[in-house]
Amino acid sequence: MTVDGNQTAETAGPARPAASRRAGLRPSLSRDLYVDVALIAALAVLLVVFGLASNGREFLESNLVSILDSGAILGVVAIGEVIVMISGNLDISVGSNAGLVTAVLAEVMAHSHANLALGLAAAIAGGLIAGAINGAAVAYARVNSVIATLATYSAYLGVALLVTNGQEVSINSSVLGTLGTGSVVSVPYLVIVLIVATAIAMTLMRHSLGGHRVYAVGGSQEASMLAGIKVQRYLFVVFLLSGLCAAIAGIMLAGQTGTAQPTEGSVGLELTAITAVLLGGTGLTGGTGTVFGAVLAVLVLSTLDNGLLLVGVPEFWQQVATGVVLMIAVLLQDASGHRSRWRALRAARRRARAAGAVR
Repeated sequence: MTVDGNQTAETAGPARPAASRRAGLRPSLSRDLYVDVALIAALAVLLVVFGLASNGREFLESNLVSILDSGAILGVVAIGEVIVMISGNLDISVGSNAGLVTAVLAEVMAHSHANLALGLAAAIAGGLIAGAINGAAVAYARVNSVIATLATYSAYLGVALLVTNGQEVSINSSVLGTLGTGSVVSVPYLVIVLIVATAIAMTLMRHSLGGHRVYAVGGSQEASMLAGIKVQRYLFVVFLLSGLCAAIAGIMLAGQTGTAQPTEGSVGLELTAITAVLLGGTGLTGGTGTVFGAVLAVLVLSTLDNGLLLVGVPEFWQQVATGVVLMIAVLLQDASGHRSRWRALRAARRRARAAGAVR
């Protein structure tokens, strides 16, 4: 489903035989397929378990739609996060960025006679500027992405609170309200936004040269530079895309709640998004993972939260469950990394023995 980092780096250089390219692609294909099948199986198991525990309420159409609707905003944030993590970085500021976007949207509309077009333009610009700051810090100032985005996480949250004076600000827009709460043929508009965003991101990462180069950068920055890839440019762009996704998520959040919420509903998105991306098969070291896997993992987490709510588990325990899932995802990634290194070591030993036999 994806092209791994080494394979992608090589595609930028001299052409290799088709058989060799297919051989390099198989491990990535099988790994991504395994992750997707495992996530679909986990989703089915959760639906069955919670369906039985809730006397069938889990299977009601309204509840299934609610699962999709509640995961839509997180899904858009996760799309931006997975692209950043494929490049070998982390963006911890996405939640506060989304909150900042809602604050900008509310304030601009409040001072422009509820001009929605101007508010949306300012909101998108705010998200892009926040992403550009992150990208500049990581790509050009060479600050570690965790440190850089942890700093901007606090900064964006502080700016959002300053803009709104720490209060929720109402957003009076019937169009935005329809986007946040309306539906077409029982499918919420927020879910449609997620589907469109997923399709665009999957096409970008699977079928474009830029997407392949992001995998290459995540696999090895040194090899990518030797292959002629402008690593700094691609690192900047992935954070810019993350900022765009955070802006879209912030607009969706504003439409859903009808208010600017610098903290409620936005802070915490980063942890859940990173959990979803890890659960979806993206490695902490970069170069692997898929957009589809991350979105599937969002559905798993949304189903878990919904099921726990249906059976009467307190909300605090839902947060515990998210933490447990994150730990499981990290452990699985670690185990997968050990297996990959062991396979690489065995392959190297076989090549060494074969070379010795030839001599």
